[in-house]
Amino acid sequence: MYSIKIEKNAEKFLKKIPKQDSEIILNKIYSLKENPFRFLKRLKGYKLWRLRIHKYRVIIDVVVSGNNLVVLKIGYRKNIY
Repeated sequence: MYSIKIEKNAEKFLKKIPKQDSEIILNKIYSLKENPFRFLKRLKGYKLWRLRIHKYRVIIDVVVSGNNLVVLKIGYRKNIY
């Protein structure tokens, strides 16, 4: 079971978007607790992972040794990379 930490930048973005969208994103993030690698894809050239949710992308750092998922950024697909 992984624990999830959301950085302040990601929280700020969630407050700016419509509530329905932020709830969808949070539900998808918290569904990663059991098996995070089911939905995550590795970012080329980085030690980070991405999660795709409609027009949004979530950048996540996975710390396997500590069983932690750190949500670094959330944003629109065109702006996040």
